[in-house]
Amino acid sequence: MPKYIEEKFPIAFVNSISTPERIALKPVYMMHRIFGRRIGSVLRTILLSALKDADTDIEREFYSSHRNNPDTKDITILDPMAGGGTTLIEGSRLSAKVIGFEINPVPWFITKCELTIVNIEELENKFKHLEQNIGRKIKNMYETICPVCFSSAEIIYVFWIKVVDCVRCKRKIELFNDYIITYDKKGKNHFILCPICFNVFHIFREPHKEEKCPSCGHFFNPFQGSIKKNRIECPSCSVLFELVDALKSKNNPPEIKQFAIDGWCPKCRSRFIKPPDESDFALYEKIKQEFELNKDKLLFPRNPIPDGFNTNQMKKHNYKFWYQMFNERQLLSLSLLLSEIMKIEKEDIREIMLCAFSETLRSNNLFCYYDRRWAKQLTPLFARKDFAPVNFPLEQNIWGSKFGRGSFKQVFERILKAKKYNLSPFERKYIGKKIKRIYLDEKIGRSDWQIYCDDARNMDKYLKERVDLVVTDPPYFDSINYSEVYDFFYVWLRLALKNKYPWFEPETGRREGEAIENEIHGKKRENYKRILTEIFKKSAELLKDDGLFIFTFHDIEESAWMDMYEIVKQAGLSVVKIHFYHGENVSAGHYGGQKTVFDAIWVCKKDLARSQKYKNIQNHKNIDEIIGRVRSEVNILVDEILRSKFFKLNEEDLKVFVMGKTIEVGKDILTKEMFYKILTHLTVENMNLLNPKTQGDSSINLKRQLSLFVKFVKNK
Repeated sequence: MPKYIEEKFPIAFVNSISTPERIALKPVYMMHRIFGRRIGSVLRTILLSALKDADTDIEREFYSSHRNNPDTKDITILDPMAGGGTTLIEGSRLSAKVIGFEINPVPWFITKCELTIVNIEELENKFKHLEQNIGRKIKNMYETICPVCFSSAEIIYVFWIKVVDCVRCKRKIELFNDYIITYDKKGKNHFILCPICFNVFHIFREPHKEEKCPSCGHFFNPFQGSIKKNRIECPSCSVLFELVDALKSKNNPPEIKQFAIDGWCPKCRSRFIKPPDESDFALYEKIKQEFELNKDKLLFPRNPIPDGFNTNQMKKHNYKFWYQMFNERQLLSLSLLLSEIMKIEKEDIREIMLCAFSETLRSNNLFCYYDRRWAKQLTPLFARKDFAPVNFPLEQNIWGSKFGRGSFKQVFERILKAKKYNLSPFERKYIGKKIKRIYLDEKIGRSDWQIYCDDARNMDKYLKERVDLVVTDPPYFDSINYSEVYDFFYVWLRLALKNKYPWFEPETGRREGEAIENEIHGKKRENYKRILTEIFKKSAELLKDDGLFIFTFHDIEESAWMDMYEIVKQAGLSVVKIHFYHGENVSAGHYGGQKTVFDAIWVCKKDLARSQKYKNIQNHKNIDEIIGRVRSEVNILVDEILRSKFFKLNEEDLKVFVMGKTIEVGKDILTKEMFYKILTHLTVENMNLLNPKTQGDSSINLKRQLSLFVKFVKNK
């Protein structure tokens, strides 16, 4: 009997559970930032659909334990481009033997940590040990004085502003867009900064276009800083200039100046925002002196930042070395913390703590900023998956205070939940207006698993036995160059891991064999296609004759779909089915601004009889028959998506449906000419698919479900 996924896929069910899961991933997937992360519930459904027969109730199987299920236990699953390890994690839950290859050392290390089962008590005790040995010292670096009771208080955040010299008169200019530190959505609570004396004052109303500083008496417009339409205006000589122009004569990034502190007073049990006082400046100067005195012995990366599509973004602002993304207090704290972690004797505990340290870096650098309108908290680096410098960096208490986001303490708490989740995973089930956790008798990392840090084209050096199933998520055409952004983590992890793992020895995590398009490094689309074809071919050779080869894909361009079809054919595979599901939110930037939110699932098998079967029978399916089948399949797909009333569809969504179903129906006889001819005929307009039912409001069901989910997460 064919497998479930060879005939159908539970689109409505997957969309209903995966969409709210993006708000808060399951604990194991929150250990560390992974770019292009696949949703766990989607991969679980794909794996079950690939291992269960066509007459199976997949929704029931989704909420059932598979620890000793004969359909999944000891099945060998290969992911040749493992990324963040979602396939391996979900396969491990099913008691399958999972094997992965990942060429970049950072996601390799994160996946290894995700799959590692540790003793929870030992992990908690080691955190307490770190807190006593180094946590207290770091917390002392983030002490301030409460402006109300004048007792010792904790720094949550330090607000900084970049300062440049005017290109004409050389006056120092703070790069403020405006002087409102925090907004209040209700309009009743705002903190304002005086641009003259740098006093911070509190108003309990909407700001006016003219405010008076209660300290120095200066009148000013709090809505207008020195930045006007992305250009800098000098308040003295009124010249307008670009920031990069001010930096041309400099060797370093712009200097920074602290102007406000967000703190917590344990005695008053309240939060405050104040300007830094003499004791705050003195503390920072003391820390700078300690850093300068010991910097030759401190553990932080001295590597230069290599050229790249993403890294050149910050190099234009004179960031030439990775350590320039941090101030002295951050470098000293992080160095001391890393040194202490490296002293941990037990390898599994040490590496889990290194994972926590690496994730802490993302929220403790000078590319973070304050979300003053909505969350009123730190927005970490890579919120947009790039290295965009900010003019108003936000520094956080690195060890952690009562509030904050992404401190070492908070990251450790997330990782502790993840390690507990390894031993007792759950799924979320929506029952009317309630969300229920369904705990399953499964384990993550208990079954046989292996993750290799190597080019997947070398897999035959490691694997001798054939595999039952291949499931992967290859990098997409023209996608973000993740190896460039992963280097931010790599240069720090390298300090701790280069003597143990050879793949952490080079100064960068970028590798020649990456399947990417990168014009800066001379890697064009043909290079991407060649490498991906070789990886697919190697994987197909290791696949059992009756095994399935499944991968996810996302692109709006016709040429990318045709290229992927050619890759599949050249790898000796034949398309069985192409399904769709609601993928990553396009606002996250994973797809380079493309406008469809649907991912495709390509289901393929080894094409054992392809050479003779189709050579002389291209008229087996004439083009009119293919067009009719595609029209029918797309209508069925649209009806299934809309049946759940979760999504409205746009023209780009329908376009990818047509492309996918054209390849599915045309299969091995499809030529490039036929593909484009069918697309020309099956336009969205003449298929009459853009109509009120496909353009209606997004489902009230979805809004209610998301609302319920947010409440559920907060209550937990």
